[in-house]
Amino acid sequence: MAQEWSGQTGGTHWMQRALVHWVRHTDIRIMYAVTNLWLVWYMLVRSTERHGAYMFHRRRGRTRLQAACDVYRSFYHFAKAIIDRFAVYAGKSFEVTVENSERYYDKVHDPEGFVMLFSHVGNTEMAAYFLATPDKRMHILTFGGESPEVMSRRAEAMAQNNIGTIIVEPETMSHIYRINEVLQQGEVLTMAADRRMGGAETVCRFMDAEARFPAGPFRICQAIKKPVLLTFVIKESYRSYRVYTEELAPTGDLAQRFAERVEQMALAHPYEWFNFYDFWKGEIKN
Repeated sequence: MAQEWSGQTGGTHWMQRALVHWVRHTDIRIMYAVTNLWLVWYMLVRSTERHGAYMFHRRRGRTRLQAACDVYRSFYHFAKAIIDRFAVYAGKSFEVTVENSERYYDKVHDPEGFVMLFSHVGNTEMAAYFLATPDKRMHILTFGGESPEVMSRRAEAMAQNNIGTIIVEPETMSHIYRINEVLQQGEVLTMAADRRMGGAETVCRFMDAEARFPAGPFRICQAIKKPVLLTFVIKESYRSYRVYTEELAPTGDLAQRFAERVEQMALAHPYEWFNFYDFWKGEIKN
């Protein structure tokens, strides 16, 4: 059975609360440096580095030694992404450049609702904080599997940025009604489209192999017939990010076109694609 993403940030409740305190009172560059003290240990006790090594070795043609170094760099970037998220929870801000900002804000000021699809290239959650506006409420479709500490901190940060959440309810499917309501009200629905947590899948060609994407987000986009924007959030320096937004027509094989664009960004920013699980179809073998 292929491993699914657990949907939860690592660390205990105490560790997550302490991290908020440390980030609030410490330069985040110091926090980045501290991660190097425990990063190798973290990689040794987690199974997810095997999937990262597969991507670098098999899908990008790196040697095993190069792949090992690449995995370390990827985990280091991931650690920085987590620290930055907690920095936002602690009230800190970042400089943001939004590519194609005119087109994005045209959508915001249009009375019609729209969908934003995220991938895990870059710091996904930060996109909501960077792109939220008082003019159009944003709603994040989430599985709600995070720890209570992260959920609480996230809810507080979202409340300050005109962001709400829609919790997926697999048994009742009540989230479907909420999605329709949000879009009919001319608001924004955001959801990740490159991580499976059970449910239906769709297989796309990705990095010269078959990869498993969740079918749900693409079925929603094709059913609602609303504008679909694809969004990436890339870290440029310790205090700045660049956000890329582009529109995808919700017709044809939306999943494959999404996969192709994610592949381009993942190849351009290989250490910022944070999908540390069995993403490709079939068993990963060392």
